[in-house]
Amino acid sequence: MGVWTASIAKLQAQLPDLLSLSGAEARILLALRHAVICHKLGRNPRPGLEEKLGSGLAVTRFLIVIETVGSAWPENFHIGRTCCPCTTPDEILLLQMIRLGGAGNRPAFDRLIMEMIGDSERNRIFIDISNFAASYGPQATD
Repeated sequence: MGVWTASIAKLQAQLPDLLSLSGAEARILLALRHAVICHKLGRNPRPGLEEKLGSGLAVTRFLIVIETVGSAWPENFHIGRTCCPCTTPDEILLLQMIRLGGAGNRPAFDRLIMEMIGDSERNRIFIDISNFAASYGPQATD
């Protein structure tokens, strides 16, 4: 299969919905959506995030990840609606980054986003995601 055909196949592939993800991964995406909405409304996201992520440390590190990714991302980061089980390509990419950061797989992490994110930003994101994954615990990749 040629590169062009493979690219078209990837675009046509259906993204997983929240119900098909592990509970830990679905909670991460729900936490992301909650944090973004709270930010837009000028509200404190911590109470809802702690409910989803399990600890104050995980919440703090998650908010750092959101800030780091948001500042380094080359365009707007697209998230799904809170009431919708559909995921976005950016959300699935973030989950892949968290899986790799949690596993300490830096080479695969770099390959995943090296075309869009520069070295120093990528390093910061990897460190912040690794710290979050460690605080979220083993459920971050189950």
